[in-house]
Amino acid sequence: MTHVGGYMAAVVPLPLWRPALLLALLVTGVAAKKKPPPMNIPGLGGGLGGGPPWRKAIDKVFTEACAMNKGRPSVFCFPNKGELIEALQVEQYGLEFTSENFLMDFHVVVQQMLQWPPAWTDLIDILGTSRPWTKAFCDKIVGSGWWSPVPLVRKSFISPRQTLVQLERDMPVVVSSMNRWFELLRQSNDAQAQKLLKDFKESDKADAKNKSVHARPLMRLMQHMHAKVVRQLLGKACKGSSAAWEVFEKGDSNNLTLLHHAASLGDVAGVKAIIHATPKRKRGALAARRDLWGYTAEDWAKLSNFSDVSAAIGAIAAPSESSAPTGFEPPAEPVKLFTGAKQSTSPTAPHCEPGSETCAASNVDAGSASKSDGGWPPPMPEAAPAGWMPPADKSCFADVVDAAQFEFEVFMHHYVLHPRPLLVRGGAQFHAAIAGNFTRAGLLEAAGDQKVEAHRFPGAKEYDGSKPIVKTLREYLDVLDERSSAQHATKRLHIFHKRLSKDEVALNFSATLPTLLDGKVVQTGSMFYVGGLFMGTPPHHGLPTADSLVHGMKIWFLQPPGHEAFVNEAMYDHLVRTGGAPASQRCLQQAGDLLFVPRAWTSGDLCLGHCVGVAHEFTHDKWDLRE
Repeated sequence: MTHVGGYMAAVVPLPLWRPALLLALLVTGVAAKKKPPPMNIPGLGGGLGGGPPWRKAIDKVFTEACAMNKGRPSVFCFPNKGELIEALQVEQYGLEFTSENFLMDFHVVVQQMLQWPPAWTDLIDILGTSRPWTKAFCDKIVGSGWWSPVPLVRKSFISPRQTLVQLERDMPVVVSSMNRWFELLRQSNDAQAQKLLKDFKESDKADAKNKSVHARPLMRLMQHMHAKVVRQLLGKACKGSSAAWEVFEKGDSNNLTLLHHAASLGDVAGVKAIIHATPKRKRGALAARRDLWGYTAEDWAKLSNFSDVSAAIGAIAAPSESSAPTGFEPPAEPVKLFTGAKQSTSPTAPHCEPGSETCAASNVDAGSASKSDGGWPPPMPEAAPAGWMPPADKSCFADVVDAAQFEFEVFMHHYVLHPRPLLVRGGAQFHAAIAGNFTRAGLLEAAGDQKVEAHRFPGAKEYDGSKPIVKTLREYLDVLDERSSAQHATKRLHIFHKRLSKDEVALNFSATLPTLLDGKVVQTGSMFYVGGLFMGTPPHHGLPTADSLVHGMKIWFLQPPGHEAFVNEAMYDHLVRTGGAPASQRCLQQAGDLLFVPRAWTSGDLCLGHCVGVAHEFTHDKWDLRE
């Protein structure tokens, strides 16, 4: 997700003379049968220029909608519904409401309003069944071969990184826009929206005291309001359009239905809207639909423990036996699908059953630095309180597999697409030319004289004004050595993280993906890190991430989607304050291990001594569900 000033930024108002650009950005998830018809409208170069009068009028409405944000990125824009409806009266210019030109313009209007929560209520009215354009829009645009319903359901709802108090300090203009929307909700007759708004405010107040930000309360409020649009479009506006419903019912490239997508997001309001809009005789079959790997929408909800979503789907009557879809069920233990086609060549390597605790990093190539200590001090797991550690007989709650048995497609199908954490013993493998840079001598040679900033936690300077440690990397490693004992390790918890830019030179070696993934996924970011005992990254959530710990040992604390949080304090302090984060599941990562953290899972980690590695964010064009 993209965040600006703590909250996700909206796409700026989209110019009406470039609808093709909008389609390229928003139409995803379903292979298009054909491209949208060309508009034959002037390009961006000359601005609005001599465009048709209705486009000028609509553009004026959209520009003024965001004026109160004073140029700051924000999804809280307020288009004037009356002026917009007046601008859409194109018959005065000799254009029919059913014409291709008008409908393509109207499509852009709808897509823009879908990006602005304050506009969702107005959009329900604009898509009313009495409007002269609604039926044609459903038949010719929604029911076309290029329109995809997936972005309608799979939205990036706001994921806050700051409380309202913090945001008021940093971006008061944006808070003013948010409060304007909140006031509209208070004045509405929507009791559920008012309750969800109250829940959000109470959560935000508690977060301000606890140095954390929980995303789900605001997400639930937005999902509730957005579900009304989904219900209007599917259940009313396009109810009688067979062309539109053919599109609604079709699965995407992974055979995921709209119900699958809403369930995967924990969007119970969206799930109920889709169910309600679906004809009763088809609801059972919809709930029973399986994706390409056998998962129903309810299976998706259970992956992330969305019990309310599971209950809503489970309440649907099962389809009749004659109409029930056939297909295989998802694997009960997907880790056993790793068949181990690539067997270990080491005669001393122990036998490793996928998922067992015997999996060890015993089959790494000669270039992997995990075979030696790399010049770094040994880990000190005994320094951590026993209550923070995972059970001795289950060092990782997640599935565990040896790198020798790792299979890319199993990983993508059942861990990336269907989100599950995975620990790959020996998976932090890099080519020899890369691996040597993670040793102490190699790192000092590559970047020892580079100035670095170490922080107690990411964003600490912006959050509370705390000063980073600024030294050369060589000097910083000396600091780590000085505080290596448990007695001194609870202070100066400044860990060095660096998100690599395209211009990075000294640490560029760490941008290379581990060999298990190199050349097979689309890399979206890299974060190099080096730290010492009790340093770490506090809980956060984001994109699919492969964390390669080349040297050292870390404890991970993870929670599934539905518990999304950002914590604004050092990980050690967070664990002390919360008594060891008791609600989190734990996983012990050792040198040479790769830990995969799925999209939207919340994770934090703590170094048990010197730790060196890199976290790679990635995606995949087919097997990653992007909002």
